[in-house]
Formats: sequence, C-alpha cells, structure tokens
Amino acid sequence: MWKSLTSSQRVNSGDKIRYLYPSAQKADSFFKVIKSDEHYFEILPAMEDADLPQSFFSKKIVKYFDIGYNIQIEIWQEGV
Repeated sequence: MWKSLTSSQRVNSGDKIRYLYPSAQKADSFFKVIKSDEHYFEILPAMEDADLPQSFFSKKIVKYFDIGYNIQIEIWQEGV
C-alpha cells in the first residue's frame, strides 16, 4: 500500500517510492532508494524490467527538508 512520506519519516536502502505531481492524479515515476543518510537519501529510477544498466541514469538526491515542502512522496509499505 502507498503511504505518504513525511519529513520526519526515514527511508531505508531498497525502499520503493514515487513522486506525486500536483498536476497529475496518479504518479508515474517510481524510484528505488539506493542510499540513506540522516538528512537525505539517494534514489535511482526503478528499473526491474529494463535491460539498461542503472549506471545509465543519474542519481537524484532528496533532502528530508524538501519532503512535504517542495515535493510530495509516497513510500510502498507491504502489509499495512
């Protein structure tokens, strides 16, 4: 189930997230957390079914300060 991520909630490496765009009803950009730290986390596009290497894509860094202020993110949580 998708749950809203808050600025106080931390993510872990391997978590799947998606951006919510204000102009769209449904998010279509899925990402996988590859590294997390106290103040930020790094993500790459979720490419489970793609043949391209992930090194082809650039990493994105999300600061916890930006969550809920500049961007809205949801995190996938199993069995909630």
